[in-house]
Amino acid sequence: MLRLEKKIGASILVLSLILLSTSISGVGISGQEIINNMQKAYEKQMAGINDYMVIQKASGGVAAMAGETKIYYQKAKVEGEEIYKMRTESQPMGMTYVSIYDGKYNWTTNFMTGKIEKELAESNPSQFWKNINLDKIKYLGEEMIDGERAYILQIENALQVMGSQQAQARYMQGEGPQEALGKLWISSKTWMPLRMQLVLKTDSEGTKMNMITTTNFKDYRQVGTMLHPFQLVMEISTEVEELGTAGMSEEEKKEKEEAMELMQSMMSGMGSFTIETVDLKVNIGLSDDLFDGTKLK
Repeated sequence: MLRLEKKIGASILVLSLILLSTSISGVGISGQEIINNMQKAYEKQMAGINDYMVIQKASGGVAAMAGETKIYYQKAKVEGEEIYKMRTESQPMGMTYVSIYDGKYNWTTNFMTGKIEKELAESNPSQFWKNINLDKIKYLGEEMIDGERAYILQIENALQVMGSQQAQARYMQGEGPQEALGKLWISSKTWMPLRMQLVLKTDSEGTKMNMITTTNFKDYRQVGTMLHPFQLVMEISTEVEELGTAGMSEEEKKEKEEAMELMQSMMSGMGSFTIETVDLKVNIGLSDDLFDGTKLK
């Protein structure tokens, strides 16, 4: 009897140690630690890179109409903080579009008027992790992506972290989504993003719509000291919920149906597409004029 009790006691002890070690490993990292490790990895990679240029080309769906995009980056100190200024040049549907982020302002050319517009930057588009508010993240756990363990973070200020400057402006003016949710999957090995998801929720005129954009960062290659994803696989989908047409006239119902059909047709055209990096050069001595919004034409 005593021997049996000892065996049971030993089994309970072993089981307790297993459960304890599992529990400890489950809480072994926090959202803040993940962001801190991202920052350290990034700073180590970029320490010797003063500027760089990326040329991208999209394929698949309507994204192919965007043509080639050139993005220039230049390291600078703005108000005591080291950042990368950014210049984007693209030709969507044959129209030239240039935007500049100078560390403080966003400069763009208005398609309709041709005038230069200047707005105070709400976030840093060249270093998205700097836009993350540690009070607005939540660690969700782990997931395997292409054989690599990734940490998942929920981002509350998702539009500021992941969205474009134009989307942010519409949101701030009340023209965009009422709610934006986001998730980030961060590699436990390199601390680089493996996946990003942005869900934009709108509720307008009796229709709820969720637009879900998922970006998979693939084909990481080392250029100099920098790790860069040479392939971005984008997937865009929509979830539409019609809340009813009670109280609407027949004409209003018809207009709503036509609007819904048009919206779904446009979104289905987006579908899935891929953005390939066709060239990347570092430390090429970019001119300061490229990042001067006052010289934008």
